[in-house]
Amino acid sequence: MRINNKSTFKTIKKYLSSYRNIFYKRSFEIFILIIISIITTQKIQSIKFIYEKFISKFWNKSMNSFYFFLKNKNYSLEEMMRTTTKIAISLISSKYRKSTTVYLLIDDTLQPKFGEKFESRYKFFDHAKHNGSLYMNGHQIVSIAMTIPIYKNNEINYLTIPLGYKLYDKDFTKLELSKILIRNVMPELTEFQVIASCDSWYTKKNFLNILSEYDNLKIIGGLRSDTVLYDLKTNPTGKRGRPRKKGDRLNYRNFDFKKQNNFFVATKKCMTNLYDKPVFITVTTTDINKFTSVRMYLSTVEIDDINTKYNRKPKQESLNLYEIYNVRWNIEVMFYQQKNFWSFGEYMIRNKIAIEKYFNLIGVAYSAVILIPFINKNFQKLQFCSPQEIKYTFGENIKKELIFSKLLKIEEIKENLSHISYLRPFKGLDDLAS
Repeated sequence: MRINNKSTFKTIKKYLSSYRNIFYKRSFEIFILIIISIITTQKIQSIKFIYEKFISKFWNKSMNSFYFFLKNKNYSLEEMMRTTTKIAISLISSKYRKSTTVYLLIDDTLQPKFGEKFESRYKFFDHAKHNGSLYMNGHQIVSIAMTIPIYKNNEINYLTIPLGYKLYDKDFTKLELSKILIRNVMPELTEFQVIASCDSWYTKKNFLNILSEYDNLKIIGGLRSDTVLYDLKTNPTGKRGRPRKKGDRLNYRNFDFKKQNNFFVATKKCMTNLYDKPVFITVTTTDINKFTSVRMYLSTVEIDDINTKYNRKPKQESLNLYEIYNVRWNIEVMFYQQKNFWSFGEYMIRNKIAIEKYFNLIGVAYSAVILIPFINKNFQKLQFCSPQEIKYTFGENIKKELIFSKLLKIEEIKENLSHISYLRPFKGLDDLAS
């Protein structure tokens, strides 16, 4: 996908045309206006807010049509996720895809909600104590993001974009929701080696069994330090009865630790009760005598078999499992940015379907500002910039274009355009606003 247009508004509209087949005509128009509003408005307090402060000033639309759009079941969030995935992987040349690793990041976040009328609002355990208590009332959102390598100036840099969100309710567990999200996007990633990265909450048997569904999917995740480890299964003894599936139980304290930077690190191929096949276990600690600050990681792929080894430093590749696991931190950064700068938790809508769609629309807008600088060469100076910086730049440009678009509809200005120098660059944009 390539766009060559100097107009920010038309560039975003062209980018969003990839989603056209998901919607009916009128729904697609509303979809574009909501994405434009999210990018242009610095803070979204409600749908009514963006309608009154932005949309109604440039377009003749009913406010109720936007609420109806969020509750409408006639378009698929799954298709939106797959379309975002297609746009992102289009940045990777087809000749490199077989030798490229993309990372799927799985995590969840809590959003406090004090009103009692919100659907799917429950009491959750909050380890971060956001409101000073271990428990909070609100929503829990399971998310999937994707980190892809971008080759530029002989360096590998990484982009992280959100693909989709699911609002937790009691119909599915978080493990089941995470598998649903992975299944949504995996059909678009058949040409890549795919590694799903998650924290220790997700590395359970019910989640790891998704590996049997895809040959190109592997998992690297955190692991509880009290996980039972076994040696690889022993050779048959010749005695009667079923041979053992696992060897003797292992104690990670007896692993062969080596000092690497500030940590002692050990890696061993083991069996666990979580997965039927051998896995690679990496243990890190700051003290091999007292074993303080122990962290354990699980990988279903050997590190040498990873095509693109994630590293925060562009010119280096990671040599350790725990360094590659750091890719998961990108989804934490994404949550922080969306909550603080993208009004992720400012929604006032109470319907479960509408809330879930609101999250995914923010995800589409967030992805758009990251990907457009790589698709349109007129914005290439914004490549690898903060999403907030790009959002602000795009927002200012859109507001300017819309204001001048309304001015260009005035006949007197049209007739004297050759004498108004500052308006001449906006010639041809008079069709942006209605």
